[in-house]
Amino acid sequence: MQENYSIRTRLFLSFWVLLLVALLLPPWYYSRILTREIKDEVQGRAVQQFKLIHWMLNREGDFRSVEDLQRWVVEVGKQVGIRVTYVAEGGKVIADSSVPFDEIPGLDNHADRPEIAEAGEEQVAVVVRFSRTTQGEFIYVAERAPRKGAVPAGVLRLAAPFSNVGEPLDRLRNSFLFFFVLVFAATAVANLLLARRLNRPVRDMMDTIRGIGAGDYKRRLLSAPGQDFYPLARCINEMAESTDSHVQMVTEQKQQLEAVFDAMQEGVMVLDSRGKIQSINRSFSDRISNDPQIIGRRPLEVIVSLDLQKFCDRVTASPEDNGETRLYNLQIVLGQERTYDVNIVRVPDRQKEIGAVVVFHDISELKRLEKVRQDFVANVSHELRTPLTSIKGYTETLLSEKPPNPDMMSSFLQVILKNTNHMVKMVEDLLQLARLEAPAQPAGSTPVNAASALLTAWKACMHHAEGKGLQLGNTLPEGGIWVSADFDHLVQVFRNLLENAIRYSPAGGVLDVSCEIQGDKVTFKVRDEGPGIARQHQQRIFERFYRVEKHRSDHWGSTGLGLAICRHIVRNHGGRIWVQSPNSGETRGTTFLFTLPRAADGREELKTLTDSAITL
Repeated sequence: MQENYSIRTRLFLSFWVLLLVALLLPPWYYSRILTREIKDEVQGRAVQQFKLIHWMLNREGDFRSVEDLQRWVVEVGKQVGIRVTYVAEGGKVIADSSVPFDEIPGLDNHADRPEIAEAGEEQVAVVVRFSRTTQGEFIYVAERAPRKGAVPAGVLRLAAPFSNVGEPLDRLRNSFLFFFVLVFAATAVANLLLARRLNRPVRDMMDTIRGIGAGDYKRRLLSAPGQDFYPLARCINEMAESTDSHVQMVTEQKQQLEAVFDAMQEGVMVLDSRGKIQSINRSFSDRISNDPQIIGRRPLEVIVSLDLQKFCDRVTASPEDNGETRLYNLQIVLGQERTYDVNIVRVPDRQKEIGAVVVFHDISELKRLEKVRQDFVANVSHELRTPLTSIKGYTETLLSEKPPNPDMMSSFLQVILKNTNHMVKMVEDLLQLARLEAPAQPAGSTPVNAASALLTAWKACMHHAEGKGLQLGNTLPEGGIWVSADFDHLVQVFRNLLENAIRYSPAGGVLDVSCEIQGDKVTFKVRDEGPGIARQHQQRIFERFYRVEKHRSDHWGSTGLGLAICRHIVRNHGGRIWVQSPNSGETRGTTFLFTLPRAADGREELKTLTDSAITL
């Protein structure tokens, strides 16, 4: 088929070449001959007219002035119908039949005109060129003329329009061109119809193959036995079926790999053999870098880590060792104190398309938990060491006294009891934290009145507030606000936050408790006028035993676990707790905020609240 198609193509090309030669050669030859003859005839006629005018100039007597020459030139030009110019020596025009006499001095110098330069005493110069003065193409004929009275010797020039010659030639060329286009179009239409009839089967095959190559693997050729190119059409259909089967298998495998690749929790970055980023997975894009222009860049341009770039360069530049792979491991710290354990491995690839695979495992939470564990061990050791040291010291003192003084023994035993109670409370708080953190038992939630829980908590810590002259500013709704929570747990949250506010508020201040309803959530605010909490401490104050103050003073039995207990209680009830310091619009003070789910009114608690009659 390819041989027949090539022969047919060569035959068509040969036909077109012969047709072009047959159509173009005679008109071209005839046009050249006719053009040359017409130009020769026109130039001969112009020379004859010029010789007649030159003879008339020689027969004319002497001119008394240049104006007489101008009148004579104008009259001759009018009679003959051509332009006559007289140019003096040096190229200055002194007479012209087409220019008024008063405008002649403004004409350009004609010394550089070809016909003026070629004109001689007995030599006639003939030049065809474009005139800048009259903006047209002319035949110029010139010859030198002797002095005639007041007229100096110069050159007499005749200018005949050449456009009269070009117009018939243009019409002749246009006729030839129209005839050529007409014949060419008719031949092209006939050739197109013939080629379409001959090439239809081949074109169908080519379109089908192109469609298969573009990804349309379901495309087939419709051909029946006995038709032209039937064996070839059958082979193409079999090839398409085989290709479709293989592509489906490869596509399914690719989709499975991409699904696994994107479902990985670890960020993965694939480098090519040049050390440029070739692809990334979704975890890398979401957690490490969401730059849309990451593909094709070096790792250092995306992740600011010289160690990572150094190891990537080392892996991609290392030679292959019998297909063996070597694992490189390092840890890097990125923005917002995120720590990643990075594994880099070179991929043996003969085609040099993949150089290495870099896997980022986020260990920030492990680092944070390790730090919390270390701080917890240090803090609980410190919290236990102080009362134990006191108990040990007072006990040793009592044992060393023989017999002990009753008054001193009573005082020492009171101190021992106080420190023992403090440790017992600390252990109880730790046990409560362990119960709150246990995921097995969800928090029991019922509709409770938050105002009643606040009243109960305030009664528990009122004696501490009275010692500092503090008052409670309660702006909760008069009918109470109902939330879904455990009553005892809510009381403990209010009590811990109130005790914390009493501890740091100046004497004679006011502790404000308010709420804000937002849809199905209620946000409670406990506000004090204390010194506030620095921003660097606000993210850690809900950790166990974490204290902002360095001296860790013991405020009437505080264990340092109150805020941690509040956080776990609020979380177990589906809310969240956070701190705002300083207070809005101020330079000091602290506000603790926590949310709880809103519940329907529980009228059974309303009577208790009314009977309590809080007076603030």
